Amino acid sequence: MGQKEIKLKQGEPLFHEGDLTKNLYLVKKGSIRIYKQKSDSDIEIDTIRAGQIIGELSFFDHNPRSASAEALTDCDVVEISADVFNDALSKMPDWIHLLIKTITGRIRSANNKIRLLESATTDYEVDKYGNRSREFFFITNSELLRFCTALLAVAARYGKNNTTEGIEFPQELLERFAGQILQVNNAKVISLIELFKKIEILKDGLFLTDIKFIDQIILFINEQNLAEPSKKRILTPRGFIILSLVMQNLSKSVKAADHFMKVNIAPSLKAAGIQQLFLQELQEQGFLNDILLTDANCIEVQYDLKKIIFEYRAFWLIQELDKLNEQKRKA
Repeated sequence: MGQKEIKLKQGEPLFHEGDLTKNLYLVKKGSIRIYKQKSDSDIEIDTIRAGQIIGELSFFDHNPRSASAEALTDCDVVEISADVFNDALSKMPDWIHLLIKTITGRIRSANNKIRLLESATTDYEVDKYGNRSREFFFITNSELLRFCTALLAVAARYGKNNTTEGIEFPQELLERFAGQILQVNNAKVISLIELFKKIEILKDGLFLTDIKFIDQIILFINEQNLAEPSKKRILTPRGFIILSLVMQNLSKSVKAADHFMKVNIAPSLKAAGIQQLFLQELQEQGFLNDILLTDANCIEVQYDLKKIIFEYRAFWLIQELDKLNEQKRKA
């Protein structure tokens, strides 16, 4: 009684800054980020993992929540009420009560000072015409680049069981290298790990399935960062859907001129309800070498096989990162 199990989905809040709830929580599985909201952006404070306690400040000093807590991954949490804790505390000497009160006061004071030193994650968004606006980003391209650099370094230096399937390495080393050396907030490191699992570059463990992709994506992101706005490669959500249709038909491809392959994607476009004129975007952005229109039932696209596989993964990553940032922006 007074203690219950809570299951949180990724992105689900445990509590919000200012809440008057006073329960204590033990994280049994998953990771939870602690953050404060400032203006239209979030200030990252800490990441709580399995085996750690969360919500202790409000629990002990009875003040409103000083920050918000949100699940970075699916989590199992044990909620401990004041009745359960006080029952256990009543069996301890009085000086324990005083010690807890003193430590809580000092932590609250330090927490208030530390949060003033945290910087909001904001960046400039620039379109291909050079128009600029101030926008909130949960994870910037610079942080993505630093994470990939940490991933490549840790996998190359500490990886084991190196096979054609990939390289295995400890997640703790990646978190430490990305956070302490390359200064990527730990909550963002956790989110990026989950993101790379989603695009099937990382697996639980951690297991890096394609180290060459990380090397390529580092060069690609760096080139994008350095390119003039008009020369950046941009793929719209509809364009990415069409690129996905091309990838789904790779097994049906046949050799074309030089080192290119070709495949008829007219049936797939029709099934997806997409007009063939939207294929032009992929050719303009360099994903397709040529588009050969015979009739409504035959639209052959030519592509470079090795190039398109990397580009599909790269823009899959960019699309998922945009989705994550948009979720944070709306929240």
